[in-house]
Formats: sequence, C-alpha cells, structure tokens
Amino acid sequence: MNKERAITYSLLSHIRNKGTLIKGPLDIFKPLVQRIISKMNSKGIFSGKSISEIKSEFDNEYKIDIPIPVLKTILNQIAKDLNSKEKTVFVLYNDYSFSISEYIFLDYENDIIEKETIVNEIELLFQKFCETSDFKIEEKNSIFQFIEKNKYSLSSYLSNSVVQIDKDFTAEAQFVKFFRNIPEIYKQIKDIYIGSIISGYIQYNPSETKLEVELIFDTNFIVGLLDLNTPESTHTCNTLLQIAKNQKFKIRILKDTIEETKNLLEQKAKHFDKSFLQRKVYPEDIYNACDRKGYNKNDIERISDNLENEISKLGISIINDEKIKKEAKFSEEYKILKEYRNSDISALHDATAINYVKKVRGKKIKEFDKVNCWFVNNVTSRENNGFSIKSEFQPETINADNLLNILWLSNPRAKINIDANDLADISLTSSIAITLNKDLPKAKILRELDDNIHKYASESLSDTDIVRIATRITNKQLDDIDNLNNLANTKKEEFVKRLEEEASKQKKLEEIRIKKLEHILKEFSEKSNEFQKKTKQIENNELNSSKAIEDLQTKNDDLTEKLIEEKLKTWQKNSIYFLLLIYVTLSLIFLYLLYDNNWNLKVVTEKITDYKSNIFVSFILWTIAIIVNLFGFKLVYDRYFNHSNINNKRSRIKL
Repeated sequence: MNKERAITYSLLSHIRNKGTLIKGPLDIFKPLVQRIISKMNSKGIFSGKSISEIKSEFDNEYKIDIPIPVLKTILNQIAKDLNSKEKTVFVLYNDYSFSISEYIFLDYENDIIEKETIVNEIELLFQKFCETSDFKIEEKNSIFQFIEKNKYSLSSYLSNSVVQIDKDFTAEAQFVKFFRNIPEIYKQIKDIYIGSIISGYIQYNPSETKLEVELIFDTNFIVGLLDLNTPESTHTCNTLLQIAKNQKFKIRILKDTIEETKNLLEQKAKHFDKSFLQRKVYPEDIYNACDRKGYNKNDIERISDNLENEISKLGISIINDEKIKKEAKFSEEYKILKEYRNSDISALHDATAINYVKKVRGKKIKEFDKVNCWFVNNVTSRENNGFSIKSEFQPETINADNLLNILWLSNPRAKINIDANDLADISLTSSIAITLNKDLPKAKILRELDDNIHKYASESLSDTDIVRIATRITNKQLDDIDNLNNLANTKKEEFVKRLEEEASKQKKLEEIRIKKLEHILKEFSEKSNEFQKKTKQIENNELNSSKAIEDLQTKNDDLTEKLIEEKLKTWQKNSIYFLLLIYVTLSLIFLYLLYDNNWNLKVVTEKITDYKSNIFVSFILWTIAIIVNLFGFKLVYDRYFNHSNINNKRSRIKL
C-alpha cells in the first residue's frame, strides 16, 4: 500500500465525520469526484468521450479503483446538484461522454495537505520505532498495509476477490499496539482504518432483502462474552450480541460448544498456579482475565459449573447437536481439521458446527447478503483452519470483527448502532492479536519453558525479566524455545545465562526506544499544533472572507430588491396615469363643448343627446366607455391587487 492511498483513507474518514449532508455511503465519495472534475477543468479539459477518462484520473489520484457504474451514479448526482436553468456546469450524456464548464472545487485542499503531513509523520514514527525495537522491515510504508489488511479480508466475503498477503506484520502490530496508549497518534491510525473500510463500499451493493439470520457462536466467542478474554474482546462480543438482538437474528450455541468451553475452563483451573510466562506471551489468555478480575482457581471452576445458566441469561439458546455430530465424524471437514487442531475433539466440534451451518443454508451461496447462517468465532488463534479461502462461495465461518465491519458497512449511519471509532478499535485490536499470535510456540512448549524457569531460574530472574522474555517471544525475536528447553535439561547454567541475556537485550531496547520516541513524539506534537494553528488561521480568514462576501451579498440583494420595487411602483403608477389620461381627455372634450356653447350646460346636454342618436357618434362613445372600464380600471386592478400578475412582472424585471 502506498502513502497516497493512506491519505485517501484518512480523507474519506474526515469527510464522513465532517459531512452533515451525507445521506448515503456514496455521498462520501462525491467530494473526491468533484475534486477530480475541477482538476481536469483546470488542466484545460472541457469534455471527454467517456467517463473512463474521469475514472483514470480518479484511480491515479486516490489509488483506489472506482467501478464505472458507481462513478456514473455519483456523476449524475453531481450534475443534478450543479446545474440550474441559468447555467450548465457538468453534463453526462447517454453515451457516457461528458462536458465540463468552468468548475472549481477547492473545499478539501487544506485537509489533504494536513492528511499528507500526518501520513508522512506516521511513516517516520514507524521507521524510528522499528530502529529502536530491533525490527527489520523491507518497506517503511508497510504500516499502512497492516492497517488496511482487514479490507482485503472483508473483500473475500463481499466481492469474492481474494488478496492474500503472506507477510509477517509483527513489527507493524507492535507499533499500533504501542501507540494505542497515545491518543493523538492512535486517532490518526484509526482514521486510516475507517477510511479503508469505507472505500470497500464502492465494491459492495447491499441488498434490501431481509433474511432470518442465525448465528452459531464458537467457544472463543463465549469466553469473550464471559469476560475471560481481553476487555477489547469482551467489548467486541457484547457489541455483536447486542446488534444481533436488535436485528432479530437467531442466537444459538451447540451443546458440544458448552462441553468444549467447560473442558477449556477445567484445564485452565488445573494449571492455574503453574502459568506465568504463558499469560505474558498471550494477552488473550484466560489467566490474564483472572488477574484483571481477581479470580482464582475456584472462580474458574464455579464459572464452568454455572455455564448453562450464564448462557441462558445472555439470551442464547442451546442446540442439541448429537445427530449432526455423528454425521460430522465422517465429513471431509473433520478429516481436514484433524490436521490443524490441537485435538480430535476440537476438530470434531468445529466440523459439527460447519455441518450444522451447511444444513441450515441448504445450498452453497455466493452473495454475502443471501447467507442465512454463520458460525461466528472470536479467533486470535495461531491455528490454521486448513480451508482454502479462494472458493467462489461464502465460507461457513466468520470472525466477529469481520461481521461487525460488514454490518456497519451495510448501514453505517442508521440501524447499526456502533461508533466508527469503536469499530476501528475492535478491528485493529483483533488484527494485532491475530498477527502477534501467529507462529508463536504451542502452549505445551511454553508451559515446559515456564516450568524450567521456575525450576532453574526463579532466583536469577525477576517477574519483570520474565515479562521481557515473553515480549521477545511475542516479537518473534526469541523463537528457538525447543533449544532453550533442551538447554535447561543439559546445561542449566547456560540456560539461565541465555535468559538473562534475552531480558537484558529487551531492557536496553525499551530504554533506547523511550528516549528516541519521546523526542520524535515531541516533534510530531509541535508540528501538529503548528499545522492546526495555521489551519485555524486559514479557516478564520475564510470565515471572515465568507462573512464579508455574505454582507456584500446581503447589501446587493437589498439594493436589487429596492430597484425592483422602484420599477414595480413605476409600472403600477403608469396604470393610474393611463386611467387619468382617459379622464383628462374626456374632461377636455366636455370643457370644449361647454366653451363652444357659451358655457350653456343645457345646450351641451341636448347636443350630447342628439349625438347619441347618431350611430357613428354612439359607437365612439361606447368604445371610450369600454376602454375606460375594461382597460383602465382592469389595468389598475391587475397592477395593484392581482398578486399573480404582480409576481410575474417582478420576475421579469431586469436590472
């Protein structure tokens, strides 16, 4: 993953958080497309034969692939928003050709500069972190590959496109884990993650069809619900459980899963006082939850005894799986899983769950939205399930955080009540756990090392030293555990010396890292504050300019309204003048008749009566009367009291 795509992801997250007019997921991409149209226009491009030209510019600028149908939908919306009766800015023709006319879009330029600065700083921080932690990395931008890793995991469910990244992301996972405690940095990492998930929407068109969905929870999911994993894991499981209830999903568990959970708890109780190193290597281990909650061996046994009641309180129903379990013994899944699970019992449990899901589905399904049953796990395991992920059909199993991501992506601003920051934290925490647990020594080997430390090195090593040794194991910097155990059996002094050396190495690395990163973090904070000040200053200037423009516009509108009112009043007065002109004319004719007849009113009246008997004169008088009534009075009425006519005139006045 290159930095440009990380910048795009961060920008998408920013647009989503900032956008008050976002009605649907595709609206988040609209500013990105508007910016491309503006850039093309500024380069002198005013038309094109196909929107593939816009797609090419978009893909090159943002380093994400936007499908033509999605781009067409967004362009049609942009044309609708921009064009008016007075001006046409953008036109998309039926043959997919287009034209652009004088379009400028600069809304997010400052934000892009800020995101670019942040991405560069994260890359630098990662580089320095690796240098101070003795991690060897091939690419300094691989941190962004790790952040977007979940996107490709989701794509196998949403678009049947599988991108396998066979890479050890231990350094990247440790980096994100380290900076989880520094909110300023972690927020930027979460923004990039959320943007990567949002970008998946252009490949995903969720169906409106409502299905009765059934979720079958795995053992590790139940352990999470019981708060016997990490707090983050418990939050993940509780969040999904609540969403499932809100969505009216059927929530179930196999009877065999209860037995497997009980066996797990009993084994943990059995070795409760013999595990120290193991719980430091595996943060998700039940023993760590016991330390956090103050549980002892008896508490674990009590939880095991009351497991059915706890399951019932959570609203989860239990399925009798005896028949399916018998069938699963002869299934292909069982044969495959036996090669990868710690025991045949564990393999049979998972094979039973998978066969149950297959039975409920009834057939192989390609589209995620048509799946009506899932086997949901909360895996942070080192085990591979042995199944190919290249199938064109939906798998039977899904990880809890992947399901949460897809449910959120289906409707990120409505029914799925989960905050984007929570979602990012859930998913990144899961990615960290899965990455750090991958390829770690098996529990049996670690337990043997733990026993050897207690036998031969307990007086030489402090608890802090053992934690440092566990850190080196987690970081894959101490991986020859079998050799260490053999050394404990043959050369005890060398065994102790080797452990002391490993603890010393880690102590020095941590001291150097703290010193160097403190300096880098201070620089990052100063740059960030400086940039925020400049951004705030620019925003204030823009606000002042905007206010000045708004004031000028208001004055201009007032002046325009005043001029229109003056023209309207003149137009109205003209109707009065016209009516008065008619009366003045008639009055002058009458006065002339009086004057011509020596001001004798009686003679004038007789003459008028004589004139009325004349057909020609009578016609003229009737015509004058009609003009006065139909044109004079009506004209005055229409211009003063007919509001439709007045508004029509107002709209046609040109200044």
